[in-house]
Amino acid sequence: MLVRLICWDDDLARRRAESLAGFGFDIDASRLNPSGLVGQFKALAPAAVLIDLDRLPSHGREVGVALRQSPSTRSIPVVFAGGAADKLERIRRELPDAIFTDWKNAARAVKKAAAHPPTNPAKPDSHMQRYMGSALTTKLGLKPNRKVALIAAPEGFQELVGEWPDGIEIASKFNARTELAIWFVRSAREMADVADHLGVHLRSGVSAWICYPKQSGRYKVDFNGNDVRTACLGVGLVDYKICSVDADWSGMKFTRKKA
Repeated sequence: MLVRLICWDDDLARRRAESLAGFGFDIDASRLNPSGLVGQFKALAPAAVLIDLDRLPSHGREVGVALRQSPSTRSIPVVFAGGAADKLERIRRELPDAIFTDWKNAARAVKKAAAHPPTNPAKPDSHMQRYMGSALTTKLGLKPNRKVALIAAPEGFQELVGEWPDGIEIASKFNARTELAIWFVRSAREMADVADHLGVHLRSGVSAWICYPKQSGRYKVDFNGNDVRTACLGVGLVDYKICSVDADWSGMKFTRKKA
C-alpha cells in the first residue's frame, strides 16, 4: 500500500517513514514540491495521504484543502497526525471527512482511511475564497500606527485600499523601521531579488507581502505564486497567508522562519 507522507522536516520525515514501513506500508516521504501539487498526487495515486501537523499546521491544512478542491484527487483519503488541539478544530470544520490521529495510532488510522475512502468528500473554500469580499485593510493586516513600506505599487493602489487606519506611516523603501512591507514585483528576476533582500533584512517579528500578477490578469509574467514561495523558502522565510488584492494582483505574506 503506497502512502504519501507530508512532513515539513526532512529528518523527522525519514524517522516517520521508517516507523511506518514496519507496518507494511510503501512510504513516499520525499520533500513536497509546491508546484503542480494536484498533478503530483494524481500521478502518484496513493492509497492515503498522511500529513504531519506537528509543524507548520497551516501548510498541512492547505495541502488537504488543495486535494479536496480537485475532482482528480478529491477521493484520496487524508489522515492528519499530531498537532495542537487549538489548531485541529479549524481543520476538522474544513475537512470533516479526514481522519485525525496521534502518531502512536497513525498506522491504524491510515489502514482505516485506505479501506474506506470518502464517497462524498467536502469541498472546502480555497484561500482566495476565504478572503474574498474582505476589505483590503483586513486582508493585508493593516493596523493603526504601523510603519508600512509600500514598494513599487501600481498606480491607484492607495486609493484601492480606501481609508487607511489612523497613524500609519507609509514609506517607499524597506528600512530598519519597517513593521510591514507590501512589495509589488513584475518579473522572475525582480521577484528573486526581492526574496534575497528580504532573506537578509527581514527582522524576526516583521512580515512582508510579496504581491505578484495573477496568471489570469492583464500582466504577462514569467513566474507564478509557486515560484514566489519557493524563492522565499530558499532564503529562510515562510509564507502564512495569501490574498487576492484585485483582479490583476495576488499577495503572499512571509515572515522569518523560526529556528
